[in-house]
Amino acid sequence: MTFYSDSNVSTKYLDPKIFTPNARCTFELDQSESAYLPNLRLTFIGAVSDANVAYNDLVGALALIKNIRLMDGKTVLCSMHEAQFYTGFKNVNQPNEVNQSSASYQDCSGLGFTVNGSTNAIERMASQFKANTATATTDSATLDLRHLLPMLNSVSHLPTAVFQNLNIQIEFDSVAGNQVINGNANTLDTLRPVLACDVINNPAVVANLNKGLKNATWLEVEHDFFVIPQSTHDGGALDQLIEQNVNVQINGFNNKHLERILIVKEIGDASLEQIGGNTTGFGKFSSQCCYKQKLQFRVNGRNVLPREGIVGNNERLAHIVDAFGECSAYISSNQYGVNAPLELADGANLMGQLDYMGMYIGEDISNLQINYSRTGLEDATAKRPTTQTLNAHVYGEVRKSLIVGGPGQGYVIRYM
Repeated sequence: MTFYSDSNVSTKYLDPKIFTPNARCTFELDQSESAYLPNLRLTFIGAVSDANVAYNDLVGALALIKNIRLMDGKTVLCSMHEAQFYTGFKNVNQPNEVNQSSASYQDCSGLGFTVNGSTNAIERMASQFKANTATATTDSATLDLRHLLPMLNSVSHLPTAVFQNLNIQIEFDSVAGNQVINGNANTLDTLRPVLACDVINNPAVVANLNKGLKNATWLEVEHDFFVIPQSTHDGGALDQLIEQNVNVQINGFNNKHLERILIVKEIGDASLEQIGGNTTGFGKFSSQCCYKQKLQFRVNGRNVLPREGIVGNNERLAHIVDAFGECSAYISSNQYGVNAPLELADGANLMGQLDYMGMYIGEDISNLQINYSRTGLEDATAKRPTTQTLNAHVYGEVRKSLIVGGPGQGYVIRYM
């Protein structure tokens, strides 16, 4: 758009109408404005802690955002639930040089890898972004809301004549033990965020844009969930090389058109991602790798993939890259039990923590089954991920549409 060059647009900064520290906040967009551009940005996402402690290295300060909704009054226009795990994946779902040069500074994560000139080992950026003890010195993140609310990518503007009670609702996760920061025993107080929005000042421009605002379609990211239970012998000798099969039916996408699907495997007991009260590696928001995994999607009574489905580390990574695009990776990022201390600094903590699974489906869903298996190993360590309980977060892109009627006729949002 060329609005900025002719003073048709101005930027405004809104404080939340409701702000409950560590719980939630609500922004109300002023109806006296003619229209808002969809590039809404949330700033000052962060927290003050009782000590100088780093944010989660995978999700950064964005780990504080658990759920977010774009509303018109009580009507949900677009939403994201269990946003932390999906945000962690999206932080990885971009080139390493982007994370290294810019993205990690915006989200306060520890992503972006480089090669140490002395040891030739791959390591994370030296600087860490931290929740400090004072508002003036703590680090904070900025979030383009189009990353979590994809409806904003599909509309040219948000006219207040159509959306008369626009508001944004955010639910925070501020429990240090949930590993939003790297210290389990610390206390947090979320910062008061600020919403930056661009307003179209010229009613004539808005009226012209409204003529083209008839239909919009987007891919809403919805969440479902299943559990991969602990093995029978909890890592004992009788678990050695025993295959565990989990076959589940996912109902969250029934009667919807499903595009891409993503599975993030969270360790069931979050404390196992900590040593001495401090988070190791990427913590609970990582996607844990297991041994000899297999994955098959069964859609409307038939297998999507031939034979046993997705098998092997490279196949899982290939399906993710084919469906979602380039991802940052490092040696052992999606492999179980590969510790390469000469090649990867902090390898013992980072190995097997970015094992995302998924693919493109592209079908209307009446019945969706996920068939997953892993092979157990005898393991006396506390974490023992090949036999431990895992929480599988399932994110699916489903088609939604906005249909705007004539003047005074309102709009309809529906699944396609």
